[in-house]
Amino acid sequence: MAVKLLQLSGISVGFDKASILIETDFSLEAGELVGIIGPNGAGKTSLMRTIAGLLPARSGEIRFLNRPITSISERQRARQLAYLPQGNESHWDVTVETVVMLGRLPHRESWKGPSEKDLEIVSQALSTCDVSQFSDRSINTLSGGEKARVMLARALAVEPQLLLADEPVAGLDPGHQLDVMEKFRQLSQSGMGIMMVLHDLTLAARYCSRLLLLFDKRILAQGKPQDVLSEENLARCFGIRAHIGTANQYPFVIPVQRCRPG
Repeated sequence: MAVKLLQLSGISVGFDKASILIETDFSLEAGELVGIIGPNGAGKTSLMRTIAGLLPARSGEIRFLNRPITSISERQRARQLAYLPQGNESHWDVTVETVVMLGRLPHRESWKGPSEKDLEIVSQALSTCDVSQFSDRSINTLSGGEKARVMLARALAVEPQLLLADEPVAGLDPGHQLDVMEKFRQLSQSGMGIMMVLHDLTLAARYCSRLLLLFDKRILAQGKPQDVLSEENLARCFGIRAHIGTANQYPFVIPVQRCRPG
């Protein structure tokens, strides 16, 4: 029986007087790769930041491994949950290896340097994300897509049970998009729970075991990609007519024209 990593019950999120999400219920099990989709402003990033503990919920409860997430210390949470936010800017002129090593901080005592295990894990993360060749370079000398892969390597270095990734393939070329999504699939198959925001509906359909469609402050639909990515849902949420099909057994979604949403 799969382990339930995450349980959201009645979660509401907002800023000032504006509500972003209302009474959201959702769960995620170990080994799942769940994609969050929806139009701009639907609350995808806010949901991720709330789960990561960066944005307080107005109401409801989040449980991680059947414990209220607020009862778990920040350090313990940082060992079990990794958050890969949008953007990949670094404010420090440090090497790529140093950036990735930051993912090991929750596992180390503050006065100790990296162990052999830390070095091995960082080396593997660099290799997995195809950035080993940049290890000694300043992160500020890399392109946007290269930085994105470095930040993913940092998240993988945590070795989390749950990985939250907000638009992890934004800025990557098509080849590296496929490489990164294949890696996410492998990680989920090894037992890691993964929740990611995606705008590319074809990648979402191909790689995610389940999709969560946010619209009008709520979860409009959730389930298997072929059920969530219906013509009706695409028209209502994104205001598009789309060609939905398969090629070589892989699903695809091609927007064809605009239509009236809602």
